[in-house]
Amino acid sequence: MDMGGDRPSSSAPLTPTGVDFSNETQAFDFLQEILDDSVLGPVGNQYARYFWYGVVSVIGIASICNFVQRCVLRMRLRASARNRSRPAKPANPFTQSIATTAALLREPSYPQITPLAASSWLKVPPLGHVYIITAYLAFILALVFINNNIPGAQHFQALGIRAGWLGAAQVPLLVLTSSKTSLIGFLVNSSVERLNVYHRWVSRGLLLLATLHFGLQSHAWNIYGLMVLEWKTDECTPTGISAYALLLWMNLTSLAPLRFFKYKIFVVQHLLTYFGFTVALVYHLYGTSSPYSTNYIYISIALYLVGQLVRFVRMVIVNIRPSRAALTPLEGSATKIRLSSPGIKSWQPGSYVRLFIPRFNVVQGHPATILSTPSSHGGDMVFILRSCGSFTKRLLKAAQIEGHQSMHLTLIDGPYPSPHADFACFDTLVLIAGSTGVTFTLSVLQDIAQRAKTHKILPLRTLHFTWVIKHQSWISWVSEELRTTFSMLQEAGVETLCNIHITGEESISSDKESAGRGRPREQEKEQDGEVDGPLVLDDEQTEVSKSQNRRTSDADISFAELHVGRPTFRTMLERRVNQAQGETAVAVCGPLGLSVAVRSAVVRISDDLAVDKGSGLDGLYLHVENFD
Repeated sequence: MDMGGDRPSSSAPLTPTGVDFSNETQAFDFLQEILDDSVLGPVGNQYARYFWYGVVSVIGIASICNFVQRCVLRMRLRASARNRSRPAKPANPFTQSIATTAALLREPSYPQITPLAASSWLKVPPLGHVYIITAYLAFILALVFINNNIPGAQHFQALGIRAGWLGAAQVPLLVLTSSKTSLIGFLVNSSVERLNVYHRWVSRGLLLLATLHFGLQSHAWNIYGLMVLEWKTDECTPTGISAYALLLWMNLTSLAPLRFFKYKIFVVQHLLTYFGFTVALVYHLYGTSSPYSTNYIYISIALYLVGQLVRFVRMVIVNIRPSRAALTPLEGSATKIRLSSPGIKSWQPGSYVRLFIPRFNVVQGHPATILSTPSSHGGDMVFILRSCGSFTKRLLKAAQIEGHQSMHLTLIDGPYPSPHADFACFDTLVLIAGSTGVTFTLSVLQDIAQRAKTHKILPLRTLHFTWVIKHQSWISWVSEELRTTFSMLQEAGVETLCNIHITGEESISSDKESAGRGRPREQEKEQDGEVDGPLVLDDEQTEVSKSQNRRTSDADISFAELHVGRPTFRTMLERRVNQAQGETAVAVCGPLGLSVAVRSAVVRISDDLAVDKGSGLDGLYLHVENFD
């Protein structure tokens, strides 16, 4: 047997010579010869294994990169504990080569070119995802057509069978990239949200292969007028069409406009459709002459059940003694949730959970980033959610009516860690948040402050915290946490700077104790240079106010510099990189427009300053946490 996929050396190409297609018996016999996959099936199975060899290789390389990065960060912590100067700077040719390689790989992967005005129905992933998706699609298409030029009547049949085998091989990967307990996420340190991007594209790759499988085989039958005969005599054709229709429906409803229209309905129907697709696909594969191809489906079922079992057991352990949440209404139509979970005593900074509050939601948990750390807020878990959907609107209404008078039964799914590096291991850290994205950056900030307070010497030397909000009154959400945290960092010797940018007010409110006011808009337009959006002020040019906003909040904001307008990220980040004595980390959490602007600024700085490429400046690490 020729495992290269051409044809058996002992067989001549199949031709219609001498076949009377008006004779149903002869036509049926010729159709069976076309359908014969005694050679094509094993070869298709071989190329399906080639696909998984490629997947495992990519996961292995990514896992090694993740391991190397963790080792480098641990080396920095040890160097800092030994009081080595500039612990976040490469100390030898080996670590320098790692830093240079990382810089060369990171820079082209950071940009995200997406139409912000149409982001509700079209979102283009960051270029790093685009490269991987393009390579994936090219790989599966190459596996379909390479060494598959069989002459004669089985030419298109061979292509169709190969596409079918590769399609079956996608199903386990489809499950692995959708599970919240995915082994892939653990090995490569990737979040569920990022894996879901690949999940959707694996589904589209499966749809592409299924289309090729059906289209090429149909063409092979139709050339000789055998299409009707095939549908009359082969039971696997209608089951295949059923599976294809369900797969097409899953892909169509997964498009952004339909997915976000009613997300809870989408999740329920998506799961039901997937179960139907799995059943139809098993029946279809059993109807072929290669029923062992169902092994891929059984593997995917096992992976799904194991993932769900792990998640269920974890939820039972965490919620064996249910938590009760206290709700507090905040300025800006936001709600603070505080609960003590007997089953959760530790979590990583930036982690999130899914909250099930039976009074307000049962079917689908609402994702919420944990603002607090295990050693803050008395060990309680604290969240801030703005009112933007049915669940959060009901939360806010209950908080406004009942206040602290009632406690709400709460079930927790999680916590799930954020896949960021240890930010304390960098020389300079820039935390950027928009609106409730502060829950992510503040949890990181508190974790670093508490570690520094325990007299642990960290590589971190400079920390710049930037928060972009619409109204000054929103500062009261976390003013106490920010003041306490910055006090701890300053006592530990970390240089700190906190900028709060107010974008929805003409000027910063002040009183007799004010240090200054925001500049008039005309003056801003004259003095501003490069900007990241409308009404943008440079950090150095904006006049600072350190007063209290007594009209809207009693929050003490003496720890922060207030600015009118949006920050100029490029100017701010360039200054930090030039002053850094080691690698700089940038973390951003907020709306899509904010993360796209920060991505663009990081790429431009990396390119203009040639970080880690011989200029003497150390690299930039970027972590983006999207919440929309």
